[in-house]
Amino acid sequence: MKLRFNRDDALAALQPIQGILGAKSMLPVLANVLIEVQEGSCRAVGSDLELWISSRFPAQVEAVGTVSLPGKRLFGIIREAPDEEILLEGEEGSSRLTSGRANFKMLAVPPSEFPASPRLGDTEQLDVPQAEFRRLLRQTSYAISQDQSRYILNGLYLSFREGVLTAAATDGKRLATAETELKMPSGFDREIVITVKTVNELQRVLGEEGDVSVRVGEKQVSFETEDILLVSRLIDGRYPDFRQVIPSETREKITLPREEFSRVIRRGALLTSDKSNSVRFSFAPGQLTVTSVTPEVGESREEMTLEYQGEGMEIAFNPGYLLEVLRALENREEVTLELIDENSPGVFRDDRFFCLVMPMKLS
Repeated sequence: MKLRFNRDDALAALQPIQGILGAKSMLPVLANVLIEVQEGSCRAVGSDLELWISSRFPAQVEAVGTVSLPGKRLFGIIREAPDEEILLEGEEGSSRLTSGRANFKMLAVPPSEFPASPRLGDTEQLDVPQAEFRRLLRQTSYAISQDQSRYILNGLYLSFREGVLTAAATDGKRLATAETELKMPSGFDREIVITVKTVNELQRVLGEEGDVSVRVGEKQVSFETEDILLVSRLIDGRYPDFRQVIPSETREKITLPREEFSRVIRRGALLTSDKSNSVRFSFAPGQLTVTSVTPEVGESREEMTLEYQGEGMEIAFNPGYLLEVLRALENREEVTLELIDENSPGVFRDDRFFCLVMPMKLS
C-alpha cells in the first residue's frame, strides 16, 4: 500500500471518527482506524461496535491495500505534519508516514481483526435535506432521557410515514417533536429509535447543503452524505405513544420576545441550586415577573414588559428546560407559550415544532 494525500483532506476525514474511538475498550482494535486504499481514493473507518463511521478523502494512489492504525496517534501525526503533502506506505506489521523531513513508523494491527461494517441488505433509500435533518435533531435531541431504567427513551424516535418525517424525544418531564415533509417511496413506512451517540455524531457531520441518504434495515440504520457514511444499530423496543399527552386546548397564549426572555431566565437561574432548581413566572396584564428563591443561596426578581392582557397566572419551571427550548428556536424573534394552569404543562409551538415542559411545584 502506498499513497500521497493532502494533510487537510485527511484531517477532515479523520475528525468525525475521533469521538467514537474506544481507547478504554476491552477490544484494543477499536482504538484503531482502518485505512482502505483503492484506485483514486482512500477511506477511513472507525467503530465502537455500536456505530461505524467511514469517511472518504482524495489521494494519489500508487499501490492499493488496507491497514489498521491507532486512530488518535494517526490524527495527531497528520495534524502536526510539517508539509501539506504526506506519504503513507504500508507494509507487513507497520506503516510509515513521511512529510517533509519528518518520518514516523507506526505498528499496525492486522486489518482482519477490525470489526466488519454491518450489511443492511436490499433496502430502500430516502433522501432528506441535511439542513432539515439537522433542524429536527436540534429541536428534539435535548429531551432524550438519561434514565437508564427506561432504555427505549435513551434514544431519538424517528417516524417515516405518509410523506412526513417526525422526530421525537421525551424524558418524562418534557416532550419535543419536530417534523418535515418529504418525498417518500410508495409504501415507505418505518418507525425506529436511534442511539444518542448516533444523534450526536449526525449533528457533527451534517451540513447545510445537499442531502443525507437514509436506509433502514432490520437492526441497523445508515446515513450517507457525499463523503461520510454512518451505520448504527437501532434501539430495540416500541416507543411510547407520546401523542396522547399533547394538550388539545390551552387557556392562555403568551407571545414572548425570545432573546429577552432567555436573558431574564438565565439571570433568574443564577440564584438557583441543584436542590432548588426552580424559577417562578408571574404573568399579569402587560407584565411578567420572574423570581427565584433559594434559601441557601439567595433570591432574585426581575420584571419585563409584555403585550399580554390575559388573566393573572403563576407557574414554575426548571429554567434549564426552558432555555433548551428557546435555543432550539434560535431563528425566531418571538415565541408563544401556551398555559392552562399552574399544574399543567407549558407548551411551545412553532411551524412543525412542538415542545411540552412539565411545571414544578410552586413553593
